[in-house]
Amino acid sequence: MKQTILFFLLAFMLQPTIAQNTIEIKQWTQSDLQSINMPVFSDVENVNGETFKTSDLLKSSKINFDNKALLWQTINLNTDSVLLNQVPKNNLFILKSYLSVNRWTKGALNLTLNTLFEVYVDNKLVKSKTSSDLKNTKIELKLNSGNHKIEIKAITTDLDVKFAANFEYGDDFKDCNAVASLNSKHFFTIKDALETNNVVMNSISASGKYILVTYSKPISGSGKQINRTVIYDINKKKNVNIFSNKKASRYNWLPKTDRISYIVYNDKKASIYVYDVLSGNEELIAEGIKDLAGISWSPNEKFIVYTDYTEAEKHGILKRIYGSNDRLPYFRNRSYLYKLDIVSKNITRLVAGNFSSNLHDIKADGSKILFSTSRMDYTETPFSKQNLYEMDVNTFEVKTIWKDKLYGGHCQYSPDGKKLLVQGSPECFGKLGVNVSEGRIPNSYDSQLFLYDLATNKAEALTKEFDPAIRSANWLNQKEIYISVVEKDYTNVYRYDLKSKKFNKINLSVDVIKNIDFSKNKALAVYSGVGISTPNKLYLIDLKKKKNEILSFPAADQYKDIQFGKTEDWNFVNKSGTTIYGRIYYPPFYDANKKYPVIVNYYGGTSPISRSFGGRYPANIWAAGGYIVYILQPSGATGFGQDFSALHVNGWGFDAIDDIIDGTKKFLETHPTADKNNVGCIGASYGGYTTMLIQTRTDIFKTAVSHAGISSITSYWGEGYWGYTYNTIAAKFSYPWNRKDIFVENSPIYNADKFKNSILLLHGTADTNVPVGESLQYYAALKVLGKDVEMVLVDGENHWILDYEKRMKWHYTIMSWFDFKLKTQSQQWDNMYPKKNL
Repeated sequence: MKQTILFFLLAFMLQPTIAQNTIEIKQWTQSDLQSINMPVFSDVENVNGETFKTSDLLKSSKINFDNKALLWQTINLNTDSVLLNQVPKNNLFILKSYLSVNRWTKGALNLTLNTLFEVYVDNKLVKSKTSSDLKNTKIELKLNSGNHKIEIKAITTDLDVKFAANFEYGDDFKDCNAVASLNSKHFFTIKDALETNNVVMNSISASGKYILVTYSKPISGSGKQINRTVIYDINKKKNVNIFSNKKASRYNWLPKTDRISYIVYNDKKASIYVYDVLSGNEELIAEGIKDLAGISWSPNEKFIVYTDYTEAEKHGILKRIYGSNDRLPYFRNRSYLYKLDIVSKNITRLVAGNFSSNLHDIKADGSKILFSTSRMDYTETPFSKQNLYEMDVNTFEVKTIWKDKLYGGHCQYSPDGKKLLVQGSPECFGKLGVNVSEGRIPNSYDSQLFLYDLATNKAEALTKEFDPAIRSANWLNQKEIYISVVEKDYTNVYRYDLKSKKFNKINLSVDVIKNIDFSKNKALAVYSGVGISTPNKLYLIDLKKKKNEILSFPAADQYKDIQFGKTEDWNFVNKSGTTIYGRIYYPPFYDANKKYPVIVNYYGGTSPISRSFGGRYPANIWAAGGYIVYILQPSGATGFGQDFSALHVNGWGFDAIDDIIDGTKKFLETHPTADKNNVGCIGASYGGYTTMLIQTRTDIFKTAVSHAGISSITSYWGEGYWGYTYNTIAAKFSYPWNRKDIFVENSPIYNADKFKNSILLLHGTADTNVPVGESLQYYAALKVLGKDVEMVLVDGENHWILDYEKRMKWHYTIMSWFDFKLKTQSQQWDNMYPKKNL
């Protein structure tokens, strides 16, 4: 009878308290036992008079939870909850399970385990227990929507190990649909996005034999990363060298040989080294160079042209401003060019004067360089004028190619040195490269290519009839130029045939090219890029055979258990008869018989929102949170042709907003699973302006999020670091005094009384692009008007939120706001920002 009573008492003690909403966590994977010895002299007191106890093993024993040498078994907890029998003390083992919730949930993990243990949730330590009693350990958790990994590191202290576990939550979260399982699959999270192993640099040697790659591996939870640079042998298909100098950076192949240069910085002084791949020898080229900013090798490898960056003298407590750009704290700093002779090691300054000098290119034979200077001229749009020079580096003879050019460009020599390839705005050579309808003004951000003949001083437009916008160009040989372009929401590569004057698209294995580099002596290129739901991969392409070969996918292991929803293109025709391109992201658990809230996103300037993976506004994560995400490219975006991008010029509050409203309405009409009663929109910078204004034009958006939005075009024009220069393009020839229809009538703050529904205003307090006052004054106006508005300021952050911890909180601020307004789930918002009576 006594034994029976003791058995039931033991069973009762092992069961954690059961709340109204509770799920038992019965399935676990368990590792084999790892014997741990007490360190020698454990019984000797340390300087604090303490001896080393068994509980100290818990802190001191570090274990890799993913150690492949461990043996694992699946266990199902039974009613008596005896996990292990007759186990000696000081044996370490791991328990692992998963808990998924479909919304932000506050609850408690209850554990009854008579060992010493540490509990980790999503790789973060949340609880330590240093006694081996059978009392319930309650761990308060706040879980974001998704699947969460629970790991327990335990050290035995008794012969029998007993275990029980459950997760409990209150009625406020009864719709969380909590599920415990051994399924490691999960949906994409902000932590995944910020901690993805990546390719950050890739280049190919002139011979086409080797590839130089820099990989980054984030340090979890820190916002920091470890970089590793390797040399990959294409024929051997393996790495043949790994650079280990942590202070080294700016690795580059030399132009002719299979050698690599890199820079080592020590206290603002730099040393330049060259590493020979074949011999393995390292040579010091120069040392002690002060304020080194960058280097460029001459094609013949006989000299380097480098740039310094010299800070101006600090001004006193008063500063006279000499022109609008002089407001910028770094405007008086200067950069100049120097020549470093490789044989003699002599350094010669090439340029002096009042203006910074910018190197464009070095001639193939090494005889001359192209460089430019620019000066501000506030009397003529775009307020800057460029001088382009050609210098003989041996005689210092200088020829002026052009002077006071209003729309300057970046130039490179043709292989024979007779022409220049110029990348610049459509108006770089007057109307030569302009292709817009009558009455429209070309968008200077829609970059174009021109050929400039040095003998005749005449230019030829190459891309006038070519719709994609130019990102970069590589004049590889006399026959062809390879061009990286923005094409709609893709980034592609084309080959331009100089004889036929035709563009031929290169078929690549990614949606968005991040970086591409071409071998000078072999028809090979190495590139890295992403897909709409795929992080960065590294590829090699044979340009003759048109064959792509994947070389590396550094995030493969990280992403093997991540599930993404489907994506698809969706376009519509706007009121002007123009096709507006867009795409849709569906939740990974999408059910065509259910309805989902919608988030609408659009460009934040004039560049389209590319199909880039991750980013600051990661649509895949929003979709994983249970939203249908609709991204569209409204009028004014580059990459669709000059006539389309021209609609951005003086387009503040016009075509783009109409496209967003009309497109959203048509999207909702044609997608029955999109909940038309719960639609939100989000935009940043110019897109933040659009968001502020759109809530005064329509009621279809139940809520909105504006990050770094512009509420008054006039104050942004005058106060932002680049407000007035940006408006030389976005509001060309227009000013507060001659276009009040733009600067006043289409500024959100002057329409605040027409505001509908709700909005969240986000802004970094140190934003130099769009000053924080733009959100402050809109918030003040909406508050006075009694509108539904909230504002969250991110301390110390500029236009982009870059700090890791702040970025995480900023992201969850956005998600919790949408959950609050579109799902009527206010708990996470209230937890982050509890109400205060101030």
